[in-house]
This record gives sequence, structure tokens and C-alpha cells, in this order.
Amino acid sequence: MNRKIVAFMLLFVVVGSVAIYHVYAPPSNVTSEITCPQDESLYVWTSIGTFSENFNWSCFQYGHTWIETYPTAVFEQWLNAVLKPAFVRDYTLLYLRSELQMDFPDLLTLNWTGGRETRDSILGYETYIYRASGLTVTTKYPIVHPENATYKITVLVGDRTFWDGTLHRRAFNTYSPSQNTVYDYSGGVDLFEQGIHVVATDFNPMIKQATSDETNTSSLQNEYWLQLKEHVTLQASTEDFISIILARGNHPTGGYGIYVMSFSWFESYPVKFRCNVDFTNPGDGVAVTQAFTNPLVLISIGNLTPGDYVVEVYINTYILTFDDQGNPIYTVLQTFKAEMWTLTFIIE
Repeated sequence: MNRKIVAFMLLFVVVGSVAIYHVYAPPSNVTSEITCPQDESLYVWTSIGTFSENFNWSCFQYGHTWIETYPTAVFEQWLNAVLKPAFVRDYTLLYLRSELQMDFPDLLTLNWTGGRETRDSILGYETYIYRASGLTVTTKYPIVHPENATYKITVLVGDRTFWDGTLHRRAFNTYSPSQNTVYDYSGGVDLFEQGIHVVATDFNPMIKQATSDETNTSSLQNEYWLQLKEHVTLQASTEDFISIILARGNHPTGGYGIYVMSFSWFESYPVKFRCNVDFTNPGDGVAVTQAFTNPLVLISIGNLTPGDYVVEVYINTYILTFDDQGNPIYTVLQTFKAEMWTLTFIIE
């Protein structure tokens, strides 16, 4: 008699005298829901970018922890799952209470009000605002492929910002890109091709740029970027100050922009620097300068320890137009494949 063989994997874990079984379907049928084995809570987390990733797990809601390595397909779908704004709200606050030991009430019993507050003129970007018991949680995110979505979250207690950060592929990040970035639109023309450039200098370029700005002369600005171009490398030392330049390449007019939405540093091996970047292109009828530009941004890193490093840049592109009242409209540029840049360099 013929029998249909169904492939599955059975993981048997014994905790004390309690046996817990997990049955996994083949990758084509995987679910994005990894739940707590004790209470099936969805508010689960593993320390992304560390050796504990997909090994040490915790439940934010009830404090339960367990050890388990899920199949790659299951774990990847969990990382890239579409997260609803209300889930992001609770997930973030539970993370702050559980991992950062911030004093919050029982968040899941709060009577939340609010919801979607996206302006009608904004396309491709969503804003949700929730309020309860003096707390205000704002979540903003672009409409992109789930694995590229970065949720920007702001938590206010009263009128004071209590936490400001991002959530990307289950990794929480409190880094503020604006504090360690330098933007320019013309200084890099004919110097930096489109892509990622690693710069190793004996000085902090942020300080150098501040000095150049005080003079407010284009010649010194061009000299600044030329000096950095001379220090582009893929192999540096622990004595070097490392910076990363992301360049869009030469464009025949203005109107092209670049902005770092988030920057994450993962202590994996190799170490990963992960950026989420928004590109802006001028739409029909948008006034632009008639001069060559090369929108770029410098991200200041610092001295690094020996090892291999990988830079990953996830890109969302928007077309900028204006309505009849002069309000900007950002329309996401749909692509068949997510745009991503990568580069590997070495510190010896």
C-alpha cells in the first residue's frame, strides 16, 4: 500500500520532568510565528546580531526563557514577518520593560486610544499614534518589502521623550544617525562612485568638517572630501579612525537626496554595520538646480578591533512631487527586487 511521506522535524526538549514537542513542516509551509513554548505568547525575542541569536530566547510578556535553535527558514520568516502597528507598540514597550529595566505598568491591560494618523498627502509611509495613561507611542514606517521595513518608534511620558529608536528585523536600536553623520550634495562630484566607501584616517572627520563649515567656502569643502577620497581602503589598522561614506554617484541636476533612517551595529562574526537609507528623486515639475550633484553621507564610526566587517545598506527610493498647495508628496518607487548594497573590509 502506497503511503504519502510527510517530511517533518521533531525537536524533543525536556525541562525538568516536562516534555515539550515542536513539529516543523517543510520550508514551503513554514509559519512566521515563533511563540513561547510555555504560554504561546507572540512577544518573544532573541538577541539579534550576537552569539545568542536563535539560541537564547525570552518572552517579554511573562518573563519565561528557553533555549532552542529553530530551522533557518522558520527563523528567517520570523525575522521578516509583517508587524502590525499595535503589535510594534506593545513589543517595544515590553522590550523596554524586560530588557532595559524601564518602569512601565502592565502594558497589555492599558486602554489604548488612537491609531492611524497618516496624512492623506503622504504616500508610501504610514504613521500610527497611540495614547494611554500619560503614554504616547508613535510608530512610523515605509511601505516596503517586510525585510526592509524599519519601524521608527518614539515613546513619550507626558511631554517628555522617554525612548526614541527603531525596530528592524526584530532588532531594537537606539542609535541616532543625525549625531554622527555629515551630508553633502556637491563636494563629492567626480570623487565617489555610487556605493559604499570605507575611509581610514588619523583624525575624526566630524571635527574636520566642523572646521570647514566655519569658513563656509566651497574650496575647503571640496578639499575635505578630496582628502577623505585619498584614504578610501578595504584594509585598515586598529589605529585608524573608520568612517563610511554612502554615495549616490553623479547626477546632472539637483533634487536628488539621501538620508540615513537607521544605523545598527551587530556584534556577530563578521561584525555587521547595517543601514536603512532613503533616496529621494525629483518628480515631474519639481524645480532643481542645473548643476552636477553627488548626494552622499559620511557616517562616523571610530577605532575598531581586528577582524572582518560587513556593511549592509538597505535602500528605499521615493519620488518627490508637490500638490496644488505646495505640500510634498513622497511616492515609493516599486521595484521587483529590494535594493541592497554590501561591502566587506578588514581591520588588522
